[in-house]
Amino acid sequence: MKIEPDSSKTLLLINISGKYASTNLDSAFLYANKAYNFAKSNQEKSFLIRAGLNLANRYSQLGQSEKSYKYLLEAKDLAHALKDTALLGRVYHDFGYYFSDNSEYDKAIENFNTAIEYCKISKSDKILASILNGLGIIYWERGNSEIALKKYLEAYDISEELKDINLQLVLLLNIANIYADESRNDVALEYYQKILDLAIKDKDLDSQAIVYNNIATIYQERKDYAKALEFFKKSLNINSKIGNEAGEALAMNNIGENYFKTGNIREAIFYIDNSLAINRKLNLETDIVYNLESLSKVYLFIGKLQKACDIIDEGLQLCRKLKIKSMERSFLQLKSEYYYSAGYYKKAYKTYENYNKLKDSLIEVSKSDKIAHLQTQFETEKKQKENEILRVKNELTQEKLDKEKALTNYLIVFFVITMSLLILVYFLYKSKAKINQRIKKVNDMLEESNQKLKITNATKDRFFSIIAHDLRSPFNSILGFSELIKNELNEGKNLNLIEEYNSNINESSHSLFTLLENLLQWAKSQRGELEFNPVEFDLHHLVQSNLIIFKLKATDKAIKLSSDIPPHTEAYGDINMVSTILRNLISNALKFTEQNGEITISADVHDEFVFLKIKDSGIGISKENQEKLFKLDCNYTTVGTADETGSGLGLILCKEFAERNGGDIWVESEENKGSEFILSLKIA
Repeated sequence: MKIEPDSSKTLLLINISGKYASTNLDSAFLYANKAYNFAKSNQEKSFLIRAGLNLANRYSQLGQSEKSYKYLLEAKDLAHALKDTALLGRVYHDFGYYFSDNSEYDKAIENFNTAIEYCKISKSDKILASILNGLGIIYWERGNSEIALKKYLEAYDISEELKDINLQLVLLLNIANIYADESRNDVALEYYQKILDLAIKDKDLDSQAIVYNNIATIYQERKDYAKALEFFKKSLNINSKIGNEAGEALAMNNIGENYFKTGNIREAIFYIDNSLAINRKLNLETDIVYNLESLSKVYLFIGKLQKACDIIDEGLQLCRKLKIKSMERSFLQLKSEYYYSAGYYKKAYKTYENYNKLKDSLIEVSKSDKIAHLQTQFETEKKQKENEILRVKNELTQEKLDKEKALTNYLIVFFVITMSLLILVYFLYKSKAKINQRIKKVNDMLEESNQKLKITNATKDRFFSIIAHDLRSPFNSILGFSELIKNELNEGKNLNLIEEYNSNINESSHSLFTLLENLLQWAKSQRGELEFNPVEFDLHHLVQSNLIIFKLKATDKAIKLSSDIPPHTEAYGDINMVSTILRNLISNALKFTEQNGEITISADVHDEFVFLKIKDSGIGISKENQEKLFKLDCNYTTVGTADETGSGLGLILCKEFAERNGGDIWVESEENKGSEFILSLKIA
């Protein structure tokens, strides 16, 4: 710090903080804070981002997630302002781990995927490998070991190219954990021993603690409880030494389970309760689930049924919140055991049925079987190749021995040539058949394309006919009334009449603008140039922002325009497309509703869809005309209650956008009884 120039000091402080992170959290936090303040005072924006991320990580280690989140948000805003893709990749990477640590897995995956895009642009391979590792952790937590293993292997390939030993250690550990999770314990132990040797050599206490814990778990599965306890306590001692509270909690829970398996109930409850207290303090919800499972088993065993029931219910609720299906299934089994022990046999049977219905157990078995099957397949193919090589060698040996038998050799050669010719003829025949099939397929494709082209041309001609007709009316109005204004100014100068003419011009201009806006949107859609960016959004907020646009027009016709959609009604789709649909439907409702009428917007949620409803008290639509609304070839349009005009293109665009977003649009109406247009969207 004394000899380095100021430009290097922030980075140096960040590195010092990182070195302390696994050994002394107080020192790690102290240097992280110094780095942040130094970067801030020197206005080093890029270093301030890195220092902020470092400080966020330290707060996360201290269990202060709110402060961690605050510094992450600040870093994200700065990185976006700088438009630095490398820093943006790192920011979203840290957000992914933040949400993963807080068991918000969907948000974690979303941020990791965003980080991947930035890393690909900036070629930040080390961050990319860490992201893939984070995704692997999430998929493993959710019980999808196949995808988790794929992510770990992708990350490991990158770490090998980078020659990053620390990252390789982490990934080897995760790969070993998957083998252990799939009960391939011998393979897992080989990996653990290899990792342990590297960790001891590198003096990596964190990795040593984790490996000791995982080795102990395997011995516990083998019912070697004394050996398991020895390794669990090694893990606990190291975690206590380095101040890793989460690691201490894990080791304590495992020691408690080990004591339970050996019948030492008092020690079991003591260690599991201490583990649960730490995890509650750190708000580690996933780890709390495992604590609750362990405790409920103990209390069921000793007959404290009500205590067990309360713990099981808390565990079930947390599993459903976190979407951990495998653990939810385990708690259902425990709940069934509780009901049985309490004498509620019908409830016990019903709960056991629900336990069996959960498909995650079948998925887990399927994944295990698939991995085992792939391994067997690999070994079988390897054996077949060895047999094939051996067979070829034997044939060559036999050929050498038979060289003296000239006549036999001639016959063999003749036979081989004949067979080769037959095979050649056969393959030529098959090749010709394949070529004919391809030609037929190409011809069919050409015919299909030709038919589509005819339909497209017919649609285009019909479309141009509609546009030519509907552009003429507003232009005629604008030209006619502007001429009348000109004459009136030259002659009578009747201001009321001029105002009326100007109002007509204004109405025609709005009609023309709406037509052109829909035309441009439709044309972009047909050319495939309209971007489709579906996101989660608040339907209440979107509707309110669009109602403001039509407030003046509704006031002019004395129409009550309102929405009763509650806040935080979440939907999923392209906001621009949904806004276009909403504007067209509100505009039409205003157009066909009489003076002093009413338009109400509401929403209902059913299954996986939210149904947005725009209901008016207008003139209604006949059954015959309802069938024409969303079809380009019908060109249905009519004037509004105040002689407003339209092209009918707006509803066609609404239909196309609704289907693009995975939903639909339809109308329910009777003449003179109003109309209700209904748009279905996917829920968030």
